[in-house]
Amino acid sequence: MKIKLSLFLSFFIIYSLSAQEYIVKVQKEGSKKFSYLTINGESQIETAYFDATDFGEEGIAIAKITVSSFYQIYDKKGEIINSEAIIKPIINEWSSIASGFIDGMVITKINENYGAVNYEGKLSVPGVYTKLTEFNGNHAIGTKGRVYFVVNNKGEEIKLDIPKIRAAKHFSEGLAPIKIKGAYGYIDTLGQVVIRPKYKSTGHFNGGVAWAKNLDGRVGYIDKSGKWLVEPIFIIGDDYDPESGYARVKSTRGWAYIDTANQFTNLGVTNDYFNFSEGLAINRENGRIGFIDHTGEWVIKPYFAVAHKFTNGFARVQVNGKWGLIDKKGEWLVEPNYKEIGNAVLIKELNYLAQ
Repeated sequence: MKIKLSLFLSFFIIYSLSAQEYIVKVQKEGSKKFSYLTINGESQIETAYFDATDFGEEGIAIAKITVSSFYQIYDKKGEIINSEAIIKPIINEWSSIASGFIDGMVITKINENYGAVNYEGKLSVPGVYTKLTEFNGNHAIGTKGRVYFVVNNKGEEIKLDIPKIRAAKHFSEGLAPIKIKGAYGYIDTLGQVVIRPKYKSTGHFNGGVAWAKNLDGRVGYIDKSGKWLVEPIFIIGDDYDPESGYARVKSTRGWAYIDTANQFTNLGVTNDYFNFSEGLAINRENGRIGFIDHTGEWVIKPYFAVAHKFTNGFARVQVNGKWGLIDKKGEWLVEPNYKEIGNAVLIKELNYLAQ
């Protein structure tokens, strides 16, 4: 495997590929801190940070200097973007990692409620919500007590005039799961019910397909009209991957893959079944991990001790206890020299970043 990048003594890497810029978070062995670096670019950031998030696609991240300091907003040049509110991000209880910018917004706690700051540092969603989901497609779901609202990234809200709402999840492809009485359905960004509540639980749409669990507790897959594409006969169903055309499901016979034509597939590599993501799935052979495609062929031969799914065209992998980053050909973009590494993010071109 060839080294495509020249690494400096710093722990955030920006990778430029065909005029596209990627940013990934890493942490050096023996260090408890993070910092930023531009590779194949014109600037670098040498300040070390106690904690830092992955960048959002706008080229913005949040980080803090010390344990006791507040999070601040930084652009890809390392310059601070002043915020109208103190950033107190949601911390994932399982991973203890702070949530950064998603869809151009970072959710922050304001007093006892929640609001959202945009990538320009403006408190565009006021801190008036008891709960606030992440933004997707410029929309989120917020609650004020037991009252639910669709909220856009400008802070405009639509009250959901729907009785007996019990729960709601974030939007995906313009639809959000919502629980009314004892069943889940979906609403659109105007707050209208577009798939009536008839499921015990539901997932998020990906490529126009979402898993859903019927009231008997069996999982199948639906389209955006609520029609069953795959009948609910499974114990567990994971998110559908439109690039491979498969979803991972579990029946009484074990794990398998299924497509929206209701065809089972045994890829015949090993007995391990992992989710497909961006057309590839993790698989294992002789204690090592690689990636297979939708035909079951090895695209990246088993070489790694640990691997994460592909995100934005890249995967985090571990060799000899150290993390690096590979592309879909299995070539190193970042050699495995790090204690920790984040997901690579493709940075959009934003006018204000060039100013």
